[in-house]
Amino acid sequence: MNYVRIILLLLPVCLGQSSRAVDFSSKGPLTTEILQFQDLADSARSGRKVPIKIHIPKEGGPFPLIIASHGAGGNVDAHYAHAQHLASHGYAVICVEHKGSNTRQLTKGLRVMKNLSGMLRDSDEVMNRPKDVSFAINKAEEWNTSHEKLRGRINIKKIGVMGHSYGAFTTMLICGMRPALDELTPPVPPGEGPGPDLSDKRVACGLALSPQSANLPFFTPECFLPLSIPLMGISGTKDKQQNALPPIRRYEDFALWPKSNGQNKFLWLETANHLDFSDNGGTRMTRVPSKTRPDVQRIVRAAMLLFFEAHLKSDSSAEKLLTTEGLSPYCHGQINKLELRSK
Repeated sequence: MNYVRIILLLLPVCLGQSSRAVDFSSKGPLTTEILQFQDLADSARSGRKVPIKIHIPKEGGPFPLIIASHGAGGNVDAHYAHAQHLASHGYAVICVEHKGSNTRQLTKGLRVMKNLSGMLRDSDEVMNRPKDVSFAINKAEEWNTSHEKLRGRINIKKIGVMGHSYGAFTTMLICGMRPALDELTPPVPPGEGPGPDLSDKRVACGLALSPQSANLPFFTPECFLPLSIPLMGISGTKDKQQNALPPIRRYEDFALWPKSNGQNKFLWLETANHLDFSDNGGTRMTRVPSKTRPDVQRIVRAAMLLFFEAHLKSDSSAEKLLTTEGLSPYCHGQINKLELRSK
């Protein structure tokens, strides 16, 4: 066998290794910094407090903006590891805290399950969570023109939203889906069916970790129809829901989302459970132990980054990797199978 033939045989292998050289689950090249705004209040909503923490590269910009919404009982650090990952790859990430459904509210009076059920049906909190996101965008626009460290560093024309669990619900509302009114207290007229439009037209795309299926108190089937921008859901075979509905309902009800030329996506992970999809790593907060979380988070980080690269940075190569085949190389250890659906 001559040298030319050897080179020709090895060339596809070498090219394949090159195409996989970028590991989207790994930390990016940029050094990040964190800015805290703990005392913010929205005067348009009776002074509702909205603490904010911004993760952003130390230098450069303007960077696309992502707003992160925590789940029920979470706080401003619930998406700390996600925010750091995205910031290291060139994003400004604003983590908001929803005061009516944060850690303090969940643990009040040591009645966790009762508090959880209440905050999911609290009409004031359901309506205000998306408005907290819009408030954060308003502040970003303001800081982009006036703040000493943020002036000119945020691309306010490229905005995404993400969240886990109750934060996924918030993300879905911001993207155009409507909340079900049937179980909200106090009632919101007309008291049943889809509620008002809580979307923000400045948002270009959304990422929902543990997105809700069509079940109360969150959604009815028709609530999904007004979705108006690209949305990606990520869930798993052990991702339990409220009302004891099986995880498979999250997967099945993706069929109720409207078609969008393949822009709406749903990633399904074998053996992943509900708490695997949040990641406050890097903080002093405690976490429920999970042997599957590290392997789930590897896939989440890659899929999350690829999705935002495609929609906020117009990266066509990232879009092409958002497939079952493109994400399967990130399956290791406890997670050995995934499926990505598009519609």
